[in-house]
Amino acid sequence: PARSGRREAHALLRAVAHTPVRPGRSDLGALIDLLNRPPRRRGLAVVISDFLAAPQQWGRPLRKLRVRHDVLAIEVVDPRELELPDVGVLPVVDPETGELHEVQTADPRLRRRYAEAAAAQREAIATELRAAGAGHLRLRTDRDWLLDMVRFVAAQRHARTRGTTR
Repeated sequence: PARSGRREAHALLRAVAHTPVRPGRSDLGALIDLLNRPPRRRGLAVVISDFLAAPQQWGRPLRKLRVRHDVLAIEVVDPRELELPDVGVLPVVDPETGELHEVQTADPRLRRRYAEAAAAQREAIATELRAAGAGHLRLRTDRDWLLDMVRFVAAQRHARTRGTTR
């Protein structure tokens, strides 16, 4: 069980730091399911991901997790994934097949379609997280993540207390 204190926090950080990194894709839904096994006391489950896998893969396990726990989904967003820059011919490797594609990024219609698809993907992620009842914190790699976290906590507190102070 979780314990408070500096020693326990350091032990948790050491455990996270020494977890082996396995490159490649992982099944986010299966990883979320691991948080339910074995069933433990109610608590807070935090899922940190880019959530780029299909929402149908991780949505149901997240809803299942939400039945027993409070869930906070932290979505990490790299702004370079939201828009396609005009850099001419861009070689792109498909991570699943390893196939190399060359994309002409000078085409403004292609860049617009890419931006629209990225926005639609982000909206689908937000919709699925709302449907699961999870708190949703979006952290961007080009901004101060600590300030974003403080704003999120303040907004949660404001919503919980309806703006009244204790």
